[in-house]
Amino acid sequence: MMIGTDVPAAAGAVPLLGHTLRLLRDPLGYLEAQRAADPLVRLRLGRRDCYLVNRTDLAVRALTTQQDDFDKGGPFMEAARLLVGNGIITCDADDHRGQLPLLQPAFHRRGVEGHAEVMRRCVQEVVGSWTDGSAIAVGPAMHRLSSLVIARTLVSAPTGHRAAAVMAETLPVLLRGLFRRMVLPPPWPHRLPTPANRRFAGATARLDGAIAEVVAQYRGSGEGRDDLLSRLVGATSGDGRRLTDREIRDQVMSLLSAGIETTATLLTWTCHVLARNDEVAANLRAEVDQVASGCPPAFADLAGLRYAKAVLTEALRLYPPTWILSRQAIRETGLGGYAVPDGSVILISPFALHRDPGLFPDPGAFRPERWLSHDGTARPRQSLLAFGGGRRRCLGELFGLTEATLALAAVVSRWDLRPVRREPPRTVPRMLLVPEPQPLLVRERR
Repeated sequence: MMIGTDVPAAAGAVPLLGHTLRLLRDPLGYLEAQRAADPLVRLRLGRRDCYLVNRTDLAVRALTTQQDDFDKGGPFMEAARLLVGNGIITCDADDHRGQLPLLQPAFHRRGVEGHAEVMRRCVQEVVGSWTDGSAIAVGPAMHRLSSLVIARTLVSAPTGHRAAAVMAETLPVLLRGLFRRMVLPPPWPHRLPTPANRRFAGATARLDGAIAEVVAQYRGSGEGRDDLLSRLVGATSGDGRRLTDREIRDQVMSLLSAGIETTATLLTWTCHVLARNDEVAANLRAEVDQVASGCPPAFADLAGLRYAKAVLTEALRLYPPTWILSRQAIRETGLGGYAVPDGSVILISPFALHRDPGLFPDPGAFRPERWLSHDGTARPRQSLLAFGGGRRRCLGELFGLTEATLALAAVVSRWDLRPVRREPPRTVPRMLLVPEPQPLLVRERR
């Protein structure tokens, strides 16, 4: 077995900055190009070496079967902690064991089913506000929808509504700033009084203030609410103590950031794809019409919406919101024929691995049928890395997909989507992978 320092270096490094410039200029193209290299290649971010995984089976091993060898860490997690602190998304394995029981019940099937009617009403509130022939800003519309859902289910006090709105408004600035901090880890460039740094500091302060109001209202009201935050305020940790304001703040920030941005981004990408793919849109509409009989779909209809789920899964394959993941080795281990030293940073790009033609023939094509058949062309769902994997797989997967399926079905049951511009939206890599802002034309179905 080779030693870790023999992992081949990726091309394109420059003195002092390493591969940082390449990742700042074209991170998606650069990471995808590495797939043709060794199973493991070495990237340098400033003075820091990271190992990029270029094979899906190795990525799955790092995320699942080697949970005792790798933990949350690395530049992606370090940047995310600047926003969400030590919440359920970013905490290490020891803290995760204590946090998971507090949050998990809200995301079990029974808990999600209990929220589905609220989700359906939120969908109708947003989708029903569109007017025939108008050009809608689909990204902001989907952010509004996801903000309403979170504010009426998991954090339902009035201040929760305001915090969800502030989160939706400030996230674009925050995600740009966090991406810069991920690719350029040294802290000093981010302390300079540049316009971008000032915008980031202002957005962070504004959001922290809104979250502090939420926690204070829940602490002081004494009013029992049937939502997740009320349970967190009244919960005790494994050692019998009440959660601190900081601990609750980190969980609220995690819920808002993941619950709003990832679902909104998925729905925005999917709407853009449907507007440019008449066949997929027609197949989806036929299924929704058959299952829901012209009514807004409900939770009971989800089992019959197989094609809708396949459409969302294919959107997640091509445009995974979390386009890069990082882990840190907690002891020396082997990966791809190399010895990975203790403390090493592992990078995994779902965006690049989801475009492997060996796993997904014609990988650039949008083909929901990949997820409906088992004729030898469909790939195992384990190849889909959009939700991570193993014990740290995304806790809100069922919640988010339920919301997205109800929303998607409601959109196509009432509206035809058409692009306003000829060219499709560019992919914009920030901390999450978002589409370039573009409006869509909506026509009411006759």
